[in-house]
Amino acid sequence: MILDLPGTVWPAATGFAAAFAASILIALTRRWHIAFTFDPTTGLQKFHDTPTPRIGGLAVFMGFWVAAGTAPQPVRPLLFALGISGTLAFVAGLAEDLTKRASSVLRLCATMLSGLLFCVITGYSVTRLEIVFIDDLMAVHAVSIAFTAFAVCGLANAVNIIDGFHGLAAGSVIIMLSAFAVAAWTTGDHELVMLTTVVIAVLLGFLLVNFPHGHVFLGDGGAYFSGFVLGSVGVMLPMRNPDVSVWVSIVILAYPVVETMHAIFRKTIRRGHLPTKPDKVHLHMLIHRKVAMRVKSRRLANPVTSVLLWGGAMTSLVFVMLSPYDQVWSLLAFALLLVLYAVAYRRAALLHSRRVLRIPRRRSGMSPRQS
Repeated sequence: MILDLPGTVWPAATGFAAAFAASILIALTRRWHIAFTFDPTTGLQKFHDTPTPRIGGLAVFMGFWVAAGTAPQPVRPLLFALGISGTLAFVAGLAEDLTKRASSVLRLCATMLSGLLFCVITGYSVTRLEIVFIDDLMAVHAVSIAFTAFAVCGLANAVNIIDGFHGLAAGSVIIMLSAFAVAAWTTGDHELVMLTTVVIAVLLGFLLVNFPHGHVFLGDGGAYFSGFVLGSVGVMLPMRNPDVSVWVSIVILAYPVVETMHAIFRKTIRRGHLPTKPDKVHLHMLIHRKVAMRVKSRRLANPVTSVLLWGGAMTSLVFVMLSPYDQVWSLLAFALLLVLYAVAYRRAALLHSRRVLRIPRRRSGMSPRQS
């Protein structure tokens, strides 16, 4: 199939316009709904100064459906399938955005059901991991579907985890989708190129309002839905193109995947912590504290942090552009990305520790524990 450029531009333009207009509308009408949609300024993982609407995911979801409705064949059915199957994940996240009371178990189950629906509606599931013996297990259809649902759910939650600063999650997803578009273009999968281009345009419409000043936040609904679509594309690329190693998708998704794996490990080994319990030592938080020491404006330090962290996704994009799509090169690239993450995290953590040690005691005579 030859890439239908006009057929790609129109849904991308309408999706962008719809997401941008909806984001602007949410920001301009904040005083009418802020009592229900605000993201508080207090908490371990809060780095903004004023209560901000966190229903930007509604704009992304609307933009996606507008784009899907104007998309040509054969990409329209695939966009509709993603939209239908991702609705559960979006609704569960939006419920948390509006009520602040949706349980983590409920949201986890909803995103996993979305992953299951993706497999059922599209017929795509991970059938190989290119690991001896495990591929025999993946050949069992039920195992393949269960693994895919779990993987897509995990990616949706991973995007939610990195959604800590203005534009960080949306910008990272855009870069990762761009990497998938490059890989799809190289392999001749123009249908997947069209799909990723449309979703990128929708997210750009939201990003222009979210970055750099954070007039509206992506929220759990937007993070879950964006992560769901990203994970679904990660499944489709190698399953639609047998010559592409499944590890290519893992390399592209390395930043949120490694960040989530490290967070689970870190919280598991710390006494009194649970993997579902938030903390303040994610990589983006440590980088922010390093930036905050050098940038006097807290408001400026927020988007600068996102720009620095986009480098993680950009590194994966560079690997995809420069390396073949086989297992060996992909494994080497993923190993190098692990090393780069470990070095970045260690340096950021050490800088944070030194900063804490330099904090002077108050003159009131209070001990550090009392203050």
